[in-house]
Amino acid sequence: MKPLLNIGIFMLLLTSLACSSTKSSATPEEIAAMEKMISDKQFEIKAKWAQPLASQSLNSIAAAGMLPPGSSVSRIDITGTGGYLRMMGDSVKADLPYFGERQMGGGYNQNNTGINFEGVPKDLSIEPNKKGTGKTIQFNIEHETEGFQVIAQLYPGGMARLSISSTHRNNIWYQGDYSEYTKEEE
Repeated sequence: MKPLLNIGIFMLLLTSLACSSTKSSATPEEIAAMEKMISDKQFEIKAKWAQPLASQSLNSIAAAGMLPPGSSVSRIDITGTGGYLRMMGDSVKADLPYFGERQMGGGYNQNNTGINFEGVPKDLSIEPNKKGTGKTIQFNIEHETEGFQVIAQLYPGGMARLSISSTHRNNIWYQGDYSEYTKEEE
């Protein structure tokens, strides 16, 4: 009977710890730095992981062993690609690798297979994240014949998530880090 009681107490403790709300461990300095970068609109997100929408074609690529080491169909290591999204005042620029399927026509351009855009975003909004600390930045932008809807979530401490929807491709998500951007970095 005693082992059953111990297991019950252990499960109760485990459940209470798992269900307890987690507080942000961000320092006031990290929050202030994030707020300043966002209000100045001077930051760069460097993508480390791509999370494409899994499809039969991606499964075939994975089965052929064509994904980078340590990657899976739903999480691809892109650390060495230099993929980024930059906000520089009133304009944005992105050069991110793309994994997924193109849904609409468009020329096959071997030099432009990723998600690339540059310009002034439309419908830009910056709001607090719905859960926890951080900010959500949303905008639309067009490049040639393709339109993109971008949602960037920035968290204190430098972590970022990107969601990109396209008029021509399946959705893709990215995870990475952000930092202040200065023009000397280009």
